[in-house]
Amino acid sequence: MKIAYIMYPGACYMGAGDGSKMQAEIWAKELERKGHQVDRITPWGHYNWSLYDIIHVFGFGLWNYDMIHWGSGINPNFVFSPIIDTNTPMWKYHLATHFGCKQLRLFSQNYALRQYKNEVKLFLARTEYEANYLRRGYNIPAEKVNIIPLSYREDHYDPMIAKEPFCLFAGTMTQARKNVPRLIAAAKKYGFPLKLVGNKGNAESEAHLRQLIGNADNIEILGFVSDEELTSLYNKAKVFALPSLNEGVGLVALEAAIHGCNIVITKLGGPKEYYEEGTAQLVNPYDVDAIGQGVMRALNDNTSQPHLRETIKEKYNVSTCVDRLIDAYKSIQ
Repeated sequence: MKIAYIMYPGACYMGAGDGSKMQAEIWAKELERKGHQVDRITPWGHYNWSLYDIIHVFGFGLWNYDMIHWGSGINPNFVFSPIIDTNTPMWKYHLATHFGCKQLRLFSQNYALRQYKNEVKLFLARTEYEANYLRRGYNIPAEKVNIIPLSYREDHYDPMIAKEPFCLFAGTMTQARKNVPRLIAAAKKYGFPLKLVGNKGNAESEAHLRQLIGNADNIEILGFVSDEELTSLYNKAKVFALPSLNEGVGLVALEAAIHGCNIVITKLGGPKEYYEEGTAQLVNPYDVDAIGQGVMRALNDNTSQPHLRETIKEKYNVSTCVDRLIDAYKSIQ
């Protein structure tokens, strides 16, 4: 197949660690390995849209309206991964899709999707939770919504490396939804060692993080690390925590699980669907005590692994997930 991949405009400045871009790139590389052509569309290129078997759009915004409305007239084989990360009550979300005026071009991205949903042949969701927002929020028929789970990137697990009793976080520390302040508060209250990896923002935002940490010597800000260093941390960490206020999947948690970490993850939204019952600590992200107690249970848990690693490896390896993606593509040709 010849496939076009189109990322949301903001992906140009979000960096390689952006989850949506990472998702698309993992799929693209595996599709190419399996013999398909994937063109990563840029504004500078010239493309014959009629020659593509699939045009796959990633990301949700007002920009989708004109592109899908115009593009589907040239090539009808549009696949859309809107990537809906929300905890908005369904009734409120559904209501928002009705407010707008197409004639005056007065609309939100939710209203716009309702207008062009019939011009998309297939919607892809990463979880049943997300699929439910597509089906109930926009009244998209169930047969037009397919769940394709995400996969971890690589498996560099070394069982010879002894696990150390610390909790690891990886992500954008300054992003409110990642909930790092409550994770820091939990580490201070319960005394567990915490290592923070990822974007710590500018000098002002880093200073704020350090102010939250205060004189707690059990919390360390590592900032950006190389892939090799991150793999080493995954291999050493007994626990990985991602107590987000909202999260689509949490690819970093999947990667940590495949490296033998016990997982503490938000109980809100879709991420919990990737973990069999009892294999991860599901926590209320608004409750510091719930986070702290979840991490402490995970630090003392010697039964979840290696079963969790084996399950993730079987269900969410890239080849298996992309085979499902290929079947979804073929279903609309």
